[in-house]
Amino acid sequence: MAAGHSVDPARWLATFDQVMARIAGRSGRVEPRASARAYLLGLLSKAERKNCWQPGRTVTSA
Repeated sequence: MAAGHSVDPARWLATFDQVMARIAGRSGRVEPRASARAYLLGLLSKAERKNCWQPGRTVTSA
């Protein structure tokens, strides 16, 4: 069975949001937190190319 078929997307996203909430205190402003979240989601996306700026752009432009 492929890993993508064994993961509940809603549960995965809820867990990801919990992790982001735990590290939110590391930044005093919301903008860096939003950028970090978008970047991490971009890295974990199915985007074909992942260079230094593509991951965040993939998520925020969708």
